[in-house]
Amino acid sequence: MKAELITLTTLLAIAASPALAIQRQQTMNKTCSEVQSLVRAQGAVILQYPGTRSSGLLYDRAVATSEMCFGSGYGERTYVPARDRRDCAVWVCRPSTNLRP
Repeated sequence: MKAELITLTTLLAIAASPALAIQRQQTMNKTCSEVQSLVRAQGAVILQYPGTRSSGLLYDRAVATSEMCFGSGYGERTYVPARDRRDCAVWVCRPSTNLRP
């Protein structure tokens, strides 16, 4: 019983750890090189940026490598706006299809 309690407590502490959460970053507050450095350093980051055709905000999960695309996804280069340029290149995960394995 004591071992189960210790295991459960340990698992809950790990699950609640903020270090495991993917951080959300606003791209318009950072230069392109800062955005790219954050992605490389953290491995995966949720990027928040204004849409080009709408007034709303868009979100993408940027990754450092395609290995961060869990499951059957693949990495694809896309561009997000940053403070210093409109087309900051980052990698995002896209789901695989029959046309693109």
